[in-house]
Amino acid sequence: MKQLFAAFSLMFLVISATVLASQMDVRFAKFDTNADGEISLTEATKHDNLLKQFADLDENGDQVLSEQEFEKFKP
Repeated sequence: MKQLFAAFSLMFLVISATVLASQMDVRFAKFDTNADGEISLTEATKHDNLLKQFADLDENGDQVLSEQEFEKFKP
């Protein structure tokens, strides 16, 4: 019984992580309008909330947001 519970718990965690990751991909794709894998300052100007946070999110100062940098975006 304990093994069955552990297996279901593990399966739930894997499914939850997959759903969260795919939601992040969908959010990122919404802002990455040219689908080049990064969000440019030009793309961000179309979204006020993202534009306000852009400088703080752009950790390396390259004027684009990677998916990793975008993860910290708070809509």
